[in-house]
Amino acid sequence: MSVDSYNPYEKYGVRRAINAAGTLTRVGGSISDPEVFRAMEDASKAFVHISELQQWAGEKIAEATGAEAGLPTAGGSASIMLAAAACIMKGTELEGYEPKGRAVWRHIIQRVPAHTEGLKTKLIVQKMNRCEYDHAVEIAGGRFVEVGDEEGATEEELEEAFDPAETAAYYYTVQPSSRSLPVDTVIEVAHRNGVPVIVDASAELPPKSNLRYYTSKGVDLVIFSGGKTIAGPNNSGLLAGRGDLIKLAHLQSYPFEGVGRVAKMSRETIVGLVTALRIYLERDEGAHFRAWEAKANFMAGELGRLPGVESGVVIATTGEEKTPKFPLVTVRVDEGVCGIGGGELHQQLVDGDPSIEGIYEPYYLLEDYEGILVFNTQYILQGEEQLIIERIKSVLSNAA
Repeated sequence: MSVDSYNPYEKYGVRRAINAAGTLTRVGGSISDPEVFRAMEDASKAFVHISELQQWAGEKIAEATGAEAGLPTAGGSASIMLAAAACIMKGTELEGYEPKGRAVWRHIIQRVPAHTEGLKTKLIVQKMNRCEYDHAVEIAGGRFVEVGDEEGATEEELEEAFDPAETAAYYYTVQPSSRSLPVDTVIEVAHRNGVPVIVDASAELPPKSNLRYYTSKGVDLVIFSGGKTIAGPNNSGLLAGRGDLIKLAHLQSYPFEGVGRVAKMSRETIVGLVTALRIYLERDEGAHFRAWEAKANFMAGELGRLPGVESGVVIATTGEEKTPKFPLVTVRVDEGVCGIGGGELHQQLVDGDPSIEGIYEPYYLLEDYEGILVFNTQYILQGEEQLIIERIKSVLSNAA
């Protein structure tokens, strides 16, 4: 069956989307291996103590990341929230409890987010290292202390922001910008002051070697999405790091009644995540990359022949060590020739049926992103590349 003739959502009256944006949450993230769904169905056939299943999954996450411990979560944002809650609760009486049985520690964990008097709630972050997802820190009762400006920060500013009475942790989001201080510097300053570092590496896969990269550097808590490149259930994530902090995060998590109660994971989702993680670790990344690259080169070649269109392929790299992640088809449109700009082209592709979701001005993937529309070929299904090309031709023809 051709890709443009089948829409499993048609029976619901909903458009199909062509995912040319990569592992983007708003179009579903990824496509899981059928084995993931078989494992989830099998897990649905009996009950289990959720905290025991979480501990089993946490062991698998720890093995994959090289961390002391791990915790399955309901996504990257849930991991950020629980990581912040764990750091806020460090040094409190919560450390004396274990995540099993009834939550007799409820009176402690329900101090966050609204009753944090006497707790260390401030997290230090570089101003230009902020992102839209770190709001999850504040959901847990944390408060950011920004250092530096949009051009960067200094090690001295990181150091001066530390307050022994109020600082819970330092926070770092992995991004392509070269203006922020590297994570090594953040780790050094934080550990010199005796507080942990949280790193949001949610989208830093591939390569799978990144699962161990931040742990090996001494990061205390690291976050990965389970529903992106790992291709687990879209509402899944990984939190890995120090055993004492993971325990504090677990005590705040579902099935208990802390701030993490709002981010439940079913037993099926937990098993699906671990199954997907195993499959991902066994995957031939080189073969996948070559397939993505071949599709990207084809698209760029076809689009580059259109009048007023400049197209090529760039390789997105990881935020720290600049290891190749995946190829991106870049498109720059000359509005004077085409009668339409890149932003309007992007919007018309999104508004069509099927909707074609690329990324316009992807600041989180490229440093030079202004005016550029990109297509990530990771989840462009067979035949969809030609459909994208034909749709672009149609939009530009109508605009001329």
